[in-house]
Amino acid sequence: MTIKTTLLAILLGASLMACTKDPLSDLSVEDSQVFITNRNKTVNFDQYKTFSIVDSVIVLGNRGSGTSLSDVDIQVLNRVIANMQQLGYKYVNPKENPDLGINVAQIRNSYLNVVSQPVSPYLGNYWGGFYGGGYGGYGYGYPSYYSYYQVNENYWYLEMIDFKNPDRANQKLNVVWNAEIRGSGLFDTQGVSSVIDSVFSQSDYLGISK
Repeated sequence: MTIKTTLLAILLGASLMACTKDPLSDLSVEDSQVFITNRNKTVNFDQYKTFSIVDSVIVLGNRGSGTSLSDVDIQVLNRVIANMQQLGYKYVNPKENPDLGINVAQIRNSYLNVVSQPVSPYLGNYWGGFYGGGYGGYGYGYPSYYSYYQVNENYWYLEMIDFKNPDRANQKLNVVWNAEIRGSGLFDTQGVSSVIDSVFSQSDYLGISK
């Protein structure tokens, strides 16, 4: 994360950080990971027998788009294939008319956020009458300054497309399942396989009769 701020905000932030703890800093890599899955509940997955997958990871987001085939990308694609096979599906070439197609993407976004300091006028309301002198209900007059910080997010997105039942009337293919994987350690070759395993373990309803 890259942080850009004013000198006054830095001084204030330093005094605050001295007496506060970041609750996220205590999380392990595994505890930080979140798996969000969604499916079309009207679909019976037993109707599908074969699948294919993109040959490269798709890159999307406001930091650019394209495709990627790094070592970790290849590892993810192979792990998706292995999980689908364990669920009972047969992996076939895209030219063999698969029942399902799987897209794998990296979403890469950057956001610039602005925070007004202080965060809340609540303290002024609370302490207004503490010192006496008829100032009950008074707030504090703070100088105006802002801190700016940039947030970069990078996460995995998977989707399963129904090739077997195209919507010919509307000329579209329906997505029957998708997943987002967010958190830390998602692009580490040592742990990415377990990340993909976890999202499929959460979606055991995808299993079919062999």
